[in-house]
Amino acid sequence: MKTTIRNRAAALGIAAVAGLAGIGLASGPALAAPAPAAVTNSDADVAPQSVHYPTDTGIYADELVRAWGAGNAERVEGFATPEVVEALNEHGNDHATHWVKTGGDGAAGTIYSDYENTVTGETMSVGVSNEEVSNGGEWGAPHGVHTVQFGN
Repeated sequence: MKTTIRNRAAALGIAAVAGLAGIGLASGPALAAPAPAAVTNSDADVAPQSVHYPTDTGIYADELVRAWGAGNAERVEGFATPEVVEALNEHGNDHATHWVKTGGDGAAGTIYSDYENTVTGETMSVGVSNEEVSNGGEWGAPHGVHTVQFGN
């Protein structure tokens, strides 16, 4: 009886090792991570940036407003057309961290997200191309914001 248990335990052990080896062979070097690169001071000062763009138009507009409020010009340029970037730059970003979403509406393939500045009372409408943003695939599409309007 002891021999049978030992034989089965040995067979299970061999099967487990062979299974793990098989996973390693099947996966190949993709599982092996390269050695991390040395971090220099300039690398530590740069925050990682995502190339992901939301496929939901409301979230897309929110991300543009957040990037603008944070003064992240590179991210704003990724979300907006050059005309919108120019309009935002001309407006300036005083109190840009105080925009609150108040609603939204859609017309002719554009979804408009409306915001109000809690400090100045000013309003802003951000127009996002529904087709362009929703058809951007898994990672979304850049330059989906094609209009911005400010009001009082």
